[in-house]
Formats: sequence, structure tokens, C-alpha cells
Amino acid sequence: MINQNPTIFIVDDEPLLSEMLTDFLMEKHPGFTIRSFPTGEACLESLDDEPDAVVLDYYLNSKEKDAANGIDILKEIKNRDKNLPVIMLSSQKSYGTAGKTIMFGAVHYVVKGQEAFEEIFQLIETNI
Repeated sequence: MINQNPTIFIVDDEPLLSEMLTDFLMEKHPGFTIRSFPTGEACLESLDDEPDAVVLDYYLNSKEKDAANGIDILKEIKNRDKNLPVIMLSSQKSYGTAGKTIMFGAVHYVVKGQEAFEEIFQLIETNI
């Protein structure tokens, strides 16, 4: 890993999940700087802060009905910085959905569940 104190953006409209993932990642790597965003739009506004990785929820409009979905945010992130690793997070176990996110530039697709946090941590470690 090049950056010893990487900045990770977590984009999820479920505050409890964001908090749990933040706590998990901070425990695994106390040097992480974690920033959470409830919408993709809020994340995009902060991309100039140059995060080292983004964990992005596939569904982002359960709280704010007009919020863009994860695919739209993924496309915009990749449009701005094609090298920024984006890990998609979703409760969907669909290969089609996973494939679509990879096609648009995600480095990996993680299904929410017991093993998800550990998998996300390993992917961050591998991709930054």
C-alpha cells in the first residue's frame, strides 16, 4: 500500500450501515480517514478532496427519492477519475447487476452480509 493514511469515502443512505462499516475499517486500519455521505451527489461534491477509494451503495434513493442511483454516481466518478477504485455494495445477489457495475468501472461488487465488511477491507487494501 502506497498511502499509509488513505481517505475512504463511504456512500450509503443507511446511516447505521455507514457507521458500522466506518467502525470496522477504523479498527482494521486506524490510519484510514473515513468520510460518509448519504447521497452520491454529496460524494461528488467532495471528489476534489481526492479519496483513495470509494465504497458505493448500488441503491441510493431509499431516503431521498430524487437521489441518483449508484450506477449513475459510479459513471460520474469514473468520468472524473478513471483510476479511482470504486467498490460497489449492494443487497442484490444478481450477476447481471454485478456485471453492470464492473462494466462501468467498479473494481468489485460486494453483496451486503456477514462477510461484506472483511471483503471490503481486503479490496481497499488491494486497490490503493
